[in-house]
Parts: sequence; structure tokens; C-alpha cells
Amino acid sequence: MGRFQFRMDNILSLRQKLEDKKKQEYGEANRKLQIEKQKKQKLIDETTFFSNHLCEKMKDQIVPSEIISYNQYLKVLRRKTVEQDKVVQKAVNNTEKKREELLEAVKQRKMLESLKEKRWIEYKEELNREEQKIIDEIVSFKSKSR
Repeated sequence: MGRFQFRMDNILSLRQKLEDKKKQEYGEANRKLQIEKQKKQKLIDETTFFSNHLCEKMKDQIVPSEIISYNQYLKVLRRKTVEQDKVVQKAVNNTEKKREELLEAVKQRKMLESLKEKRWIEYKEELNREEQKIIDEIVSFKSKSR
């Protein structure tokens, strides 16, 4: 009996490469998600800062035109925050999609590895049977020659 050879090794190797690619894509999508969340948080922080700044100025004397300017800027920041929220949601959806693709790639690779392991066990069992057969023949031959 020859050495062990899994006929689907090429496919297994291909699945491993696909899994590695999916890991990279998931990592990149996750990184982009974090960046978009940071942008949103920056907008929220800026809105809070200017809102608090306006409240402080209103305790003192403030020109009505300055109040209007602050309110217009706060309105722009809130609109940008809503838009950024949509961008974050798209990034969340993309990250989730990439995670599912990665899980599927892992599942496909593990299925082939399981099959390879099963074939390896079958190969070792067959090898043991052949060795036992040879040993039995030797024992039989020795007992006949006595």
C-alpha cells in the first residue's frame, strides 16, 4: 500500500486560501466600521460642545445673530450626524455580511478537513489490516514448517 494521499488536497488548499481572504475582508470591514463610528462620535461630541457653549454664552450677554449662527451650525451638525448614522449602519451591514461569508468559508474548510481526517483513519486501519495479514502469514508459514 502506498503512502497516504488525500485526493481533495488541492480543494482543501483552495478553501484555506479563500478563508484567509475572507478573514482579511472581514478585518477590513470591521476596521472601516470602527472609523465610521469614530466619525459619528466626533460629530456627537462637537454637537454637545457647541450646544453647551451656546448655553454658557446665553447666561451672559449674547447677540441674537450669534444665537442664530450657533443654531444653524448645530442644525448642520445634527444633519451630518443623521447622515453619518446611515453610513455606520451600512458599515454594520457590510461587516455582518463579511462575517457570515467568513463563517461559511470556515465551515467549508472544516468539512474537508474532517473528511481528510476520516480518510487518514481509514488509511491507517487498512495499513494495520495489511500488516496483520502479513504477520498471520508469517506465523502460519512458521507453524507449517515445524
